[in-house]
Amino acid sequence: MKAPTIARLEAWAEGHSDIYLEVHETQGHFDALRRSKESAGFNTVLSCGGDGTNNEVLNGLMTIQPLERPTLAILPLGSGNDFARILPQRSTIELLSAIEKDQPNSVDILEIRTPNKQWFALNMITCGIGAEIAATVNRRKFSLPPAFNYYSGIIQWLMKYKAPLLALTSDAGTSKSRTFLGAFGNGTYAGNGLGLNPQSAIADGLMGVSIVGNVGVIDFLRYQSTLKKAQKVQDERLQYSTSTSATIRVIEGTCAFETDGEVLDRLEAGEEAVIDLLPGTILLI
Repeated sequence: MKAPTIARLEAWAEGHSDIYLEVHETQGHFDALRRSKESAGFNTVLSCGGDGTNNEVLNGLMTIQPLERPTLAILPLGSGNDFARILPQRSTIELLSAIEKDQPNSVDILEIRTPNKQWFALNMITCGIGAEIAATVNRRKFSLPPAFNYYSGIIQWLMKYKAPLLALTSDAGTSKSRTFLGAFGNGTYAGNGLGLNPQSAIADGLMGVSIVGNVGVIDFLRYQSTLKKAQKVQDERLQYSTSTSATIRVIEGTCAFETDGEVLDRLEAGEEAVIDLLPGTILLI
């Protein structure tokens, strides 16, 4: 976390006897929240970081019973901050003021279950090339500028990725295809500002489902402006829909999954993942 922000938060906390400030500069937010859930109940948890930090905090909150679960507030300080792109743009002081006013709104989240994992996501779950890109980006996170890291990772994987054959079952029915990318969105953006799910909204009881077929580097460069504007790409290889649930079964090849930019699992042929939209599960300021 940036030093001026820490200082501002510390000053704010010192002026309020009912605020507990704990700074984590490495992974482990989920475990910290899980350990603290038996403490005197918190009213609000402020997540200061990017999408990966928000994801850990969300999964910590989901270990707490709904009636005792604190409200979530987000101060975007990460490299991508994709979920925060659809939230009101506020300064640190404006956000802290909103926390004091305590007028949250209910928002949806996503849940994914694989043969090995069960996890929650606030922004987006992707499978296929998106998860491979996320793994590459995370390995280089602190050695490259964020935008260059993301876009070089995208181009690198577009040049070599072999799409698995997947069967997708959603509210629209069942389809089979060679799938470069499946994006299941509560939020709109992923990959440092790419609007993969322009049909998504965080409180409508539906997740956006975007399926990308066989594309390459030239296609990405051609459609980059459209994606940055969160507009639908007019190409028959991209399919957009909404759903309350989705089951992804690997028929041939392997398929990796990521949640909010963090790699979750890798499935082999014959295995499947189930993604559900959980409406109004979290209170968000």
